[in-house]
Amino acid sequence: MPGNPNAPLICGTGRSLGRHLRPLRMVHIYREYKNNIFPKLLESPNILPEDKIKIKELFKKPWNPYIRRHSALTQKSKILKEHILRQHAGWSEKSQMHWRYLHYFGNESSESLLEAYGLLDKGIQIDQLKPKQCTNCSEYCKPDAKFCSKCRMVLTYDAYNETLEQQQIDQTAKLQERIDKLEQTFSKFLDR
Repeated sequence: MPGNPNAPLICGTGRSLGRHLRPLRMVHIYREYKNNIFPKLLESPNILPEDKIKIKELFKKPWNPYIRRHSALTQKSKILKEHILRQHAGWSEKSQMHWRYLHYFGNESSESLLEAYGLLDKGIQIDQLKPKQCTNCSEYCKPDAKFCSKCRMVLTYDAYNETLEQQQIDQTAKLQERIDKLEQTFSKFLDR
């Protein structure tokens, strides 16, 4: 493939469509991540052990752009309607590729009607992998983190409730200790 692999693609009219990654360049990027970047992350002491486990799991899966695209389109086919999926994937109107990704179970129409009437909430979470930002120190934390990794600030309502419950348990234990000491002192006083 002669020329610059990152050069803009030119369509038949002579206009540039902007900068696009060519397939070979994408393969080189994947290879760079697999052979250099991720192994360095595994050796880094700054990476948490559970993150290292997830990175090791990535190595067990096939590693190429086609599989990533296929997996992403399969996931999005559960959310997007057929014509929007076609547009997103860049398929023509006559293409039959969408049948590889759409899987119908027979209850889609009733679920769509219930959802339209507001009786069914799918609760689709698109930003599941978006990191949480601490309101106290602005540190970015894991999406499922309950506390900030830097300042230990509470990040979720569940963590807040757990913290309150733990404080109540601690206070109850302290009060029980004080009552026990008072009873011991009182019993000593009565024994005299």
